Amino acid sequence: MSAKGEEKRKKSSNSVFFENAYHDIYALGDVYRTVFGGIGKRIGRAFYTFFRFIFVHIISGCKAFGRTVKRYFLSVVSEGRQFFSGVKRAMPQIKEAFKKKPARGVSVFFKYMGHAFKVYEKFNRAVLSTLIPAAAVIVLFLTARAMGGLTFAVTVYVNDTDVGTVANETAYKEAEQEAEKRFEAMGSDIDIALPVYKIALTTTNALDDKMTVCNNIIGAVSESTVTACGVYVNDEFLCAVNSEDTFNRVKTAVLSEYAEENGYTSDDCTVDFYDTVTVETGLYPDNDTIWTSDELYAYMSGYSVERREYQTEEDDTLETILLKTGISEDRLSELNENLDADNIPEGSVLLIDEGQRNMSIRVTVTYIASESIPYSTVSQYDSSIYVGSTLTIVEGSAGQDVVTYTDTYVDGVLTDSKAEKVRYNVKAAVNELIRIGTKGVSDSQTGVSVSPRLLRDQGGTFLWPAPDNCFWLSQGYNPSNSHYGIDICSSNGSSCRGRRIVSVADGVVVLATYHYSWGYYIRVDHGDGVVTGYAHALEGSFLVNVGDYVTAGQQLSSIGTTGNSTGYHLHFEVWLDGTRVNPLPYVYSEYTGISVQ
Repeated sequence: MSAKGEEKRKKSSNSVFFENAYHDIYALGDVYRTVFGGIGKRIGRAFYTFFRFIFVHIISGCKAFGRTVKRYFLSVVSEGRQFFSGVKRAMPQIKEAFKKKPARGVSVFFKYMGHAFKVYEKFNRAVLSTLIPAAAVIVLFLTARAMGGLTFAVTVYVNDTDVGTVANETAYKEAEQEAEKRFEAMGSDIDIALPVYKIALTTTNALDDKMTVCNNIIGAVSESTVTACGVYVNDEFLCAVNSEDTFNRVKTAVLSEYAEENGYTSDDCTVDFYDTVTVETGLYPDNDTIWTSDELYAYMSGYSVERREYQTEEDDTLETILLKTGISEDRLSELNENLDADNIPEGSVLLIDEGQRNMSIRVTVTYIASESIPYSTVSQYDSSIYVGSTLTIVEGSAGQDVVTYTDTYVDGVLTDSKAEKVRYNVKAAVNELIRIGTKGVSDSQTGVSVSPRLLRDQGGTFLWPAPDNCFWLSQGYNPSNSHYGIDICSSNGSSCRGRRIVSVADGVVVLATYHYSWGYYIRVDHGDGVVTGYAHALEGSFLVNVGDYVTAGQQLSSIGTTGNSTGYHLHFEVWLDGTRVNPLPYVYSEYTGISVQ
């Protein structure tokens, strides 16, 4: 066989092998699918049948239970109705029995109740099965609420004596240490036996405080004690005096004398000890170490470092005083505020060392100051106002605050200056609002910008303030008759009521109010000192507010006859640098055709 034939035979043999293997694997898979597919279906049908059986029986059980409960409930309701009907029928007999003889009434009542419990067994059983648990819940709730305020504590016994109930052992130890401090400070010994603790259930409010337990400990272990008032400085025991009244009298005397000596007697000064001083009345050892009022006064007003003073002698000068006392000139001036270094009279008493008090005294001086609150200036550039003109829209005004301050002195030394306590505003600051002109008016010949007040000289005029056929003057400008404007009315003899009042030029409304003489009145500032006024406007006709920018010809209001007026007309004025001038040259033109009646 040739090589090609052999190769062809091998390829044919390999192809048959793979084809047979494929058919064998496919057949095996088909067997597995048939066998296990049938098993899966049977298992699925078995699970479905089982769960369906369980579900059907649960539903049936629930329905049966519901029917049973319903029948029971209906029977209870039926018996309940019969029970209350029976009670209603029996009540007259029970009442009658009570009237005749109370004992018989009681007997009849219990006899009937016994009969009712037998006859209406389901109803009574249902009622009792509800009431008893409900009552138990209520009792449980009330008990828990009462127990909520309780806490576990310890009752302490010393020498078989109950000295108090405290939160824990630490609280007792603090009271025990306080008792030891009292005796140690007063030169006596105290022997406190080991305490015995017993658990107690009590309320928080019923716990004894440290001082109460301290007094009880002293009473339990000491044979000779006395009731006195302990003085504590910053919680440290200082001494004991006869009573709290003794302490208060001495304290008042010390502070009052200090205030009078240093000029702190006004109601604005508060004088008190710098340290925290408290008193506690209780049991103390009965010995001669209890301070008298004089001893307490000497301590509270005394010095731990002596105060030094120097009385000047003949021919003493500042230099000799500094040399003798060893003090600096600055310190001498600080301690003696009114010292005149160039003139120190003989016999003057100078403070050299203020010393250190046993109990420092603090003075708080309270004073009220009025402070001005400055206003700010807000500037706005306005192209409708001529260059060189500044228009004030809102006048600025300063505000005012009232402030309560305190200065604090400790032993005469200023320790805290101008501490702010209260501040309230009595007047708010009003910011100034100004508009700065950027508009120029060019002269056709020179090209130089001119201001509004020169428009008349340059051949221009303002607009007529009442353009709706109101060109007649009922009265002209006449300062000799106190008439500083022109009165404008209808040119055809009809009423000009309600006709337009317009701004004669661009500007800002600076006034829109009611005046007793001018009536409803508007004033417009056109810049560069030129202001126009429009009076006797119709009530309710204002169309602008203060601060509004208006243009030439814009309606301001309507003609009326408010204020000091005898008919409908517009009183028009022109102010130049605060002085009223004749308005006619500013608004006259041949076109208007105005005339004076």
